[in-house]
This record gives sequence, C-alpha cells and structure tokens, in this order.
Amino acid sequence: MPELPEVETIKKYLDKTVSGKKIIGIKILSKKQFAGQSKKVIGKKILSVERRAKNLIFKLSNGQALLVHLKMSGQLLWQPGILKTPTKSTRVIISFVKNQLFFNDMRKFGWIKVLNKDQLDLALARFGPEPLTKNFSDNYLGKTLKQTRRAIKIILLDQTKIAGIGNIYANEILAKAQINPQKPANQLKTQEIKKLREAIQLVLKEGIKYNGSSAADQLYLRPDSSSGSYQQYFRVYQKDGQKCQKCKTVIKRINLSGRGTFFCPKCQK
Repeated sequence: MPELPEVETIKKYLDKTVSGKKIIGIKILSKKQFAGQSKKVIGKKILSVERRAKNLIFKLSNGQALLVHLKMSGQLLWQPGILKTPTKSTRVIISFVKNQLFFNDMRKFGWIKVLNKDQLDLALARFGPEPLTKNFSDNYLGKTLKQTRRAIKIILLDQTKIAGIGNIYANEILAKAQINPQKPANQLKTQEIKKLREAIQLVLKEGIKYNGSSAADQLYLRPDSSSGSYQQYFRVYQKDGQKCQKCKTVIKRINLSGRGTFFCPKCQK
C-alpha cells in the first residue's frame, strides 16, 4: 500500500503536471471505484494537488474536489498524448486536451470520490496530525502514547493518531529509533519518545528523498511509470534471516495484529 512517502511523491509530480489543466472527460471503467457525479468535474480546472495522510486531493475551480485513495495497488499514471490503450487494471481515465491520467488498480480496493468542501472536510477530519509538520511535537506524541498500552507499532499505524504511516515505514521507524515494536506505548520513556519522533521524521523524509519504495511486484510506480528506490535502503523490512546492519544479529519476523513485523532482537529493546 502506498504510504506517506509514496503518496507525497505522487502529489509532487502531479501538482507540477496537472495544476492549471482543464478536465475535458472522464471514462469510468469500474463503477464501484468512482463515487459522485462526473459531470461536476468535466470542464473544471485543477487548481492544485494536495496530500492528507495517504489521500490525494485534486482541488477544482468550482469548489469541488477529487479525493483519491490508492489503497493496496492503486496507481496514477500520466500518459503524454491521447488515445493511449488502457491496461487490464485501468479503472478510470481522466482526459485533458493533450494528456490522460490513468487510475489503475489491480486489486480494485482504491477509489475516487467527487466531494464538495464540507464533504471533503468531513472525510479528512478523522486523521491525526501530519508527522512532518510543527504540530507533531514530542509533547503531542508523549501525550498520545501515555493513553494506551497497545504495542507501539500498532499506534504508529493508527491513522487517527498519526497520519500517513503504514507497515513498511513503521518497521523502519522503530528500527531507527531502536524500539521493540511489541513494547507497550505507555512504557516509552521521555528520551525514547524524543528518539521516536525524530526517527519518524527522518525515515519519512528518507522515503520521500528516494521517491518511495517499489516492491518486486512494481505495484507502486510514480506517475511517469518510474520506480521508487527506498527499498534499497531498508534497515529491517522484509530482511528476516539477514544480519542487522549495526550489530550483525539476525533480524526476526513476527506477526503483530496480522501485519508482518521485522526487527533486530538486540538493537530494539
């Protein structure tokens, strides 16, 4: 699933590419993945492309917005020229005068919704603070963690507490902070909370720097169809059986709330 760094990478590309362009047509190939009236979008100019948590927001000139969630396997691919052939996984085609934007989704969990401002505000209200903003402080994180005994990794994945972190980056963040993913959140000491907040911001910035991470299945692609490269810099994710880069202890894999969880038993206490 594309997480904050992947969605931010897509946002940056599309904001430069489609902002100022007018939508001249929408072809919906999978009705269950497009909610709302497409006629409210056709003929409208895209003012900007923004990100909130793992969502993309296309702000339109009539006050409406397209809210996009890529879920497990969604892609937004920018096609120079027109009349490009859809793939088997193409679900929606957004057309411009000289280009097309393909929404592909092999597993069909992703969606696009047409929303007005009030609907958009309501849809985004449930998310916690963005971890790369000033609102995300040691004080906020400490207060949040003290309220629960749930495993710290589970809290990192809770979008109502912190927006945008998914399984890949939760593993990498905890490796960087040297914290065991199973540790109860309210047992973290003040210094550990500071290290965790710093690790969250550092790892997410690393992910953005390298345009996100693309697995072997190539389900995550940038809009120009190129891959991300952060997978080349993973510390622990999907490295079970390999040696820790720091201490050479073998990295362990467990399941935590149904999610594959990777950590170094020696470094992460």
